[in-house]
Amino acid sequence: MDTDEGLFFQRQIQVPEIGSLGQKKWRDSSVLIIGLGGLGCPAALQLALGGIGRIGLVDFDLVEVSNLHRQTLFTFKDLGLPKTEVVSKVLLEHCPWLQVECFSELISDETTPELLRGWDLVLDCTDTITSKYTINDLCIQKSIPLVTASVFRTSAQFAIFSGKGKPCYRCLFPNLKEGDTLNCSLGGVLGVQTALAGTYQSSLALQYLLDPNSTDLSSVYFMEWNPPTLYQSKIEANLDCPVCGNGKKETPSNFDEREIHPNEFLHIQKKGNTLLVDVREKEETDSHPIPGVFLLPLSELERGYLPNFDKELTLVCICETGVRSKKAISYFQSTNKVYSLIGGRRAYTQYLNNQPLL
Repeated sequence: MDTDEGLFFQRQIQVPEIGSLGQKKWRDSSVLIIGLGGLGCPAALQLALGGIGRIGLVDFDLVEVSNLHRQTLFTFKDLGLPKTEVVSKVLLEHCPWLQVECFSELISDETTPELLRGWDLVLDCTDTITSKYTINDLCIQKSIPLVTASVFRTSAQFAIFSGKGKPCYRCLFPNLKEGDTLNCSLGGVLGVQTALAGTYQSSLALQYLLDPNSTDLSSVYFMEWNPPTLYQSKIEANLDCPVCGNGKKETPSNFDEREIHPNEFLHIQKKGNTLLVDVREKEETDSHPIPGVFLLPLSELERGYLPNFDKELTLVCICETGVRSKKAISYFQSTNKVYSLIGGRRAYTQYLNNQPLL
C-alpha cells in the first residue's frame, strides 16, 4: 500500500476489528455491482471508500433526470451518458488506485455465468423480479456470495446469501412474478431509503469479505422510514428450492417464453410485418417518445379497448422497464404473435444507440 493510500485509510485501519490485515483483505477482494441506480450508486462509492481493490460495474442504462433525486453519483451534466462511465469516473476520482471494470449489459436470459467469473462477491442492485432471480441463480451456479436489496416507496429490505444457498433469494421469495411488486418507476420511492439500503449492502459485503464466518447468511433485514425501524427475520432454507434445494431445476433466467430481447426484436423488425406497441401512459410517451411505435396505453387495454390488428402482424409490446409490457400481452388476442420487450424503453434505446443492427 503506497503512502497516499495508507494515509487515505489511516483512520479506518485504526479500528481494532479491521487493522492493516483487514484493510489488505479488502484491497485483495473484488465485488461485482449489478445495477447503478438508487442502490448501486451509494453501494459502489462506499465499497471504493472502504478499500475494495477491484470493482465491476454492470448497467446498460443512460442517466436521466428522473434518476437524479436518488442516484447520488449523477448530476445534470451527466444526462445522456452511460451510467457505468460516470460511476467509474467518480470512483477513480475518489480512489485513483482502484481497479474498475465496466460492463454495459442487460441482465436477461442471454446473460451467461461468465459475467460472474473471477469475482469474490456480487451485489444485486436491480429493481425487477426477473433480474433478481437471474442474478441469484447465476451466483448459485458460480458459488459466489450475493448481497441483495430492494426498496418500495418508504420500505427497504436487504440480505446476504452464501454462494451455496440454503437459503437463497428464491427460498425467501419462491414464487414472485413481475407485477406482484412495483419497481420505483411505477410505485415511487423515497431517495434516502435507497441510499441507506445501498449503504447497508456495502456494509454487509465488507463484513463478509473481512470475516465470512462471522456473517449471518440466513437473515433478511427490513427497514422502515416512519418511524425509523430496523428489524431482522430469519430465513429458512427451502428443501424444495429449484436452485439450492431438491426441487425440480428450472432454467436459470426464469424469463417467460413470450419475452424478447432488444437484439432479437431488431433482427425480426428488419424482416418486416412487425409492430412495436408502446403501452406507456401519455405523460411518459410525451417526455420520452419512441419513434415508429403504435401508442396503446395499458390503461386502455385494461378498460377493454383493443384495436383490430392485422393477424399477420407480430406485435412487440414495450413499456419503460419491461414490467407493464408483460402484463399487456395478456390482453391481446391469440391470433397474433405477441411479445414483451425485455428491459423496455431503456434497453431498447441503449441498443439503438450502441448496438449494430443484426
